[in-house]
Amino acid sequence: MTSTLVDPALSVFMAKSGDENFVVKRVPRQFYELSQRLALEFNGCSRLRLHTDCNQEEGVLVFPYFKSTLLALIQSNPNFLPEGRRKILRHVGEAIQELHSKDWIHLDVKPDNVLVNSESTGAEYETVTNAVLGDFDLIYKSESTKVLSTPYDIGNVMWRSPEGQTGRGMSKASDIYSFGLMCIYALGGGDFLLLKDYQKLVECGITPEQEILTRHFCYFGPVPDAVLKVVGDGGWSAALEGAAKIADETVKDEPQLRFERWGEELGPEALNMILGMTALDPKARLGIDQIMSHPFWEEDA
Repeated sequence: MTSTLVDPALSVFMAKSGDENFVVKRVPRQFYELSQRLALEFNGCSRLRLHTDCNQEEGVLVFPYFKSTLLALIQSNPNFLPEGRRKILRHVGEAIQELHSKDWIHLDVKPDNVLVNSESTGAEYETVTNAVLGDFDLIYKSESTKVLSTPYDIGNVMWRSPEGQTGRGMSKASDIYSFGLMCIYALGGGDFLLLKDYQKLVECGITPEQEILTRHFCYFGPVPDAVLKVVGDGGWSAALEGAAKIADETVKDEPQLRFERWGEELGPEALNMILGMTALDPKARLGIDQIMSHPFWEEDA
C-alpha cells in the first residue's frame, strides 16, 4: 500500500492498494472505540461509511475513498441529473433507516457528510455508482425514549432542526428534519436554505442561528405552541417566540415564502413528503420507515 499525506495536522493520508483508493486517519481513542462499536453493530451495511481496516496500537482507521460529497457535486455541477440526485437521497434515507432501527441518532445529517462516487458519462453528466452517510463525530445512542438535551447546539447551523439549534429535545426526528432540508437542497431549493453573507448578518447584530430559525419558521410555520414549550429554557423560549413573531409578520407581506408555495416546483410527491419531514413539532414529523415507503421514490425523475 502506498500513501500520501493529505493533512499533517490531522494525520490524514490518501492510500492506494492495487486499483483501490483509501483514506487513512489517525483518530482520538474515544472515536476509535466508537468506530469499532459501529462497525460491529452495522457489519455488512453498505449505506454507512464505516472503516474497513484498523490499527489499534496507532489509533488508525482505514476508510474507503469517495470522489466527492453531495454538496461539492451539486456546487460543481448544477446540471447534475435528477435521477442521480434521487439515488443519492434514497441511499441516505436507507442509511438513516439503518441507524434508527438500532436507536442511533446521527445528529449531523448534511450534504457534505454524504460521500459520493460517480462516473462521468459526458461533459455535463455524472452517473452515481454509490453514496453513503459518514462522519459519526456527533452520533448518539438513544437507550430510551427520552430526548437528548445538551448545554450547546448540535450539528451545522444551516442543517439543524429547530430543537438542534437550541440543543434541547433532540431525537430521531431531528435527523428527519435535517434530511428534509437535504432533500430540498438536492432537488433544487438550495437558494432558500444557504446563508451566503455571514458578514452582513454580523453587521446587523444577527446570529446565524437567529436567521436560520426565522427563515425556517417562515417556510414551515406557523409555529405550534409545542415547539416553544419543548425547550424548557426561558432564554431560548423568548428567542423562539421572537423568531416566530418576525416570521408571522414577514409571511403576511410575503405569503410565497411558505414552503407549500415554493416547494411546488420540486414536484407534488416531493412537496408532500418534505412537508412531513420538516414539521416544526418533532412529534408531527414522519418516521424514516414512512419516508422510505413514500410514493416520492416511485415518481419518474
